[in-house]
Amino acid sequence: MTVTDWLLDPSGLTPHGFCLSWVPGLIWLHAGSDAIIGLSYFSIPLTLAWFVRKRGDLAYRWVGHLFMAFILACGLTHMLAVMTLWVPAYGVEGLEKLLTALLSVATAVMLWPVVPRVLALPTPAQLSLLNAELTRTVEEQSRTAALLRDSEAKVLAANSELERRVAERTAELSAANAQLTQALAERAAVTAALRAAKSDLEEMVAERTAALKQRDLLLREVYHRVKNNLQVIDGLVMMQSLQLTDPEARQALAGLRSRVYALGLVHQQLMASPDLETFDIAPFLQELASNILQSGADDRVSLRISLCPLTVNLDFAIPLGLLVTELITNSLKHAFPDGQGTITMEMCRRAEGDVLLVIADDGTGAAAPEAGQPAGAYGRGVGSMIMKGLVGQLDGTMTVRVDQGTRVEIILPAPPVGPASQPGMDAAP
Repeated sequence: MTVTDWLLDPSGLTPHGFCLSWVPGLIWLHAGSDAIIGLSYFSIPLTLAWFVRKRGDLAYRWVGHLFMAFILACGLTHMLAVMTLWVPAYGVEGLEKLLTALLSVATAVMLWPVVPRVLALPTPAQLSLLNAELTRTVEEQSRTAALLRDSEAKVLAANSELERRVAERTAELSAANAQLTQALAERAAVTAALRAAKSDLEEMVAERTAALKQRDLLLREVYHRVKNNLQVIDGLVMMQSLQLTDPEARQALAGLRSRVYALGLVHQQLMASPDLETFDIAPFLQELASNILQSGADDRVSLRISLCPLTVNLDFAIPLGLLVTELITNSLKHAFPDGQGTITMEMCRRAEGDVLLVIADDGTGAAAPEAGQPAGAYGRGVGSMIMKGLVGQLDGTMTVRVDQGTRVEIILPAPPVGPASQPGMDAAP
């Protein structure tokens, strides 16, 4: 038996109705059901074919054709099932089922890769949302176009107004330019006059600067000569004191030397001053007091200094230096009979604006007035008279207090120049 006979020759086989014992109810149940299913399967491909034809923009059209072939094969399978109830054409039915199987496998295999792509396509809801958004965009663009047309009309009107104003402004600027040209000509004449005046002024300033330099040179030379002359006088006094045997005379010459040193130190400070007129008196007083202590005191006498910065001129510095010289010399002469003690010198600005100078010692001291008495009661010697005269020359007041030592407080009006900007000084030899 050939394959063809095996598939197409139904001899020797019984129809499917035989298996159902030719029961009419079962025969017509299977025949009717398979016929209805087959007709339904035949109608579905027709609907799909009409849909694919009407939707020319449909993506993946081949999927529709594949489904149509698969469904037609399924419908033919049910129709052959009706035929095999009476005709045993099982070979033809088997071939048709094989075709259906191949179409179903092909459809299943080719459908899976397409599913993600189909799912990526916009849904009707998404398309409706996009369409609504597009409609709104078009409406907004329409409104924007209307606004642009209105703005263009306004810009044209503004441009016309601007051209009118530019014309007016151009006329004003032309007039202003003419006035400016005239003003520049006048200014050029004034500038020439100012240059001539500047030249004359620079010449005068140069002459004045040269004169000031000559004056400064002359002042430094004068201060230097005065200082040298005072040093000569100090040397002569020292030589004279070495020839004397009288202690009081030698002590008087030592006091004179201290005063001469104070005068020389003032001129030395002025000679080093930038303006040759003023200097800070705090370093001057410190050097002056230290020199007096080194030249006339025992090593056991110490000096404690606290001075605020104070800028002074020559008229203020000389009497103040002589006054400090007399006070420290007086303390060294009378306060320490055993050669041991401390001298304190302080200077500060008071809240009232004046200057307070204090010179005190912790020695036994000489005879002095009661605490709080004026300067007139403090001693009757030459030194006391000098101190009174110096305090009066500075328009100040002096108060002497004796309590475990002698304390002299001198209140002086502020000098007519500002205070130095340098910090205060504290020193002790």
